[in-house]
Amino acid sequence: MATLRDVAIVGVGYSEIERRSEKSVTQLTIEAAAAAVADAALTFQDIDGMASYPGSYDSIPCFTLIDAAGIPGVTWFADISGWAPAAIAPVIDAAHAVALGSCQTALVFRSVKRNREKAPGVVTTPRVGGDMQFRAPFGDAMTSQWLAMWARRHMHEYGTTEEHLGAIAVTFRDHAALNARAPLRDPITLDDYFASRVVTTPFRLLDCDFPVDGAGAVVITTMERARDRPHTPVKVLGGEVATGERPDWEQWPDLTTMASKHASDALWRRTGMSAADVDVAEVYDGFSWLALCWLEDLGFCEKGEGGPFIAEGNVRLGGRIPANTHGGSLSGGRLHAISHVIECVEQLRGEAGERQVEGARTGVVTAGGGTMGGALLLGTNY
Repeated sequence: MATLRDVAIVGVGYSEIERRSEKSVTQLTIEAAAAAVADAALTFQDIDGMASYPGSYDSIPCFTLIDAAGIPGVTWFADISGWAPAAIAPVIDAAHAVALGSCQTALVFRSVKRNREKAPGVVTTPRVGGDMQFRAPFGDAMTSQWLAMWARRHMHEYGTTEEHLGAIAVTFRDHAALNARAPLRDPITLDDYFASRVVTTPFRLLDCDFPVDGAGAVVITTMERARDRPHTPVKVLGGEVATGERPDWEQWPDLTTMASKHASDALWRRTGMSAADVDVAEVYDGFSWLALCWLEDLGFCEKGEGGPFIAEGNVRLGGRIPANTHGGSLSGGRLHAISHVIECVEQLRGEAGERQVEGARTGVVTAGGGTMGGALLLGTNY
């Protein structure tokens, strides 16, 4: 990522994370934002930039938080919607904005409050356009279904097994057991994994992220300002987003490779670094399969070897490359990767408690899968 000024993450914060919160999404967002700003020993009056990924009507835009938090105004903001690598994209955009001088201190948030209310009155379904017109009539309308095709192709080509997917779920649950904020902390076994119901072959319920209500936020500023903050500055070393050959999931020439490969290659090319330089990996796991692909595409193991690599314990705490040390989205809750960013920052600051990776100085965070992906490289030894 080309920058004019070095930038760093100086504050992180969460709201409460609950399966079903009674708080509004605005309340959850303010809670997380206030925690991140306080962590940086700043106030809302110091914020002059903001970015978020509002998602699919489950969050709020920047203007709502600006008003609710009493921020006098910003010189830069971005609400990133549509297909995007979730909370990674606004973090990368905010880092660019600070680096370029568009703002001095940016607040980035991702909040989620699931809509459980039934719409009033008669609901009509509009005509479906685009590629979905060829999928929806046949029940092929969910991300889990699209990714399942890719997973099955990987299994066919490389011998990846359902046991390998189960090893991901078990490993990340073990990490979540050490995270007091994680909603799922009870250990599971491979037997528990196989006992969970099938969602869409080969994915079971325990292959899917765990829906929660909550929010996370980070504060980004210049490295010069960061040195005066109370915590070790976590420098943004690089950030890339990428797509691939086709926008349609089923029309890629190679269904064993996702946009994660393009984002990973761009990250290493632009930073001059590689997987060998990384101490901890917080990889997106909206589905277990995504974590496996990210580990392969980042270069922590060869293509097709992700399953055995994980099953052999290489991504456990104490392994070759500890991954999703907070439990990820599978057990730490679906906060769309803002939790992955926060966990990486806490690891690099040495503040992860029982799950701390000893000597962690460089970490990678990823989000997205299928046709789009994003990767963020952070460090404290630069």
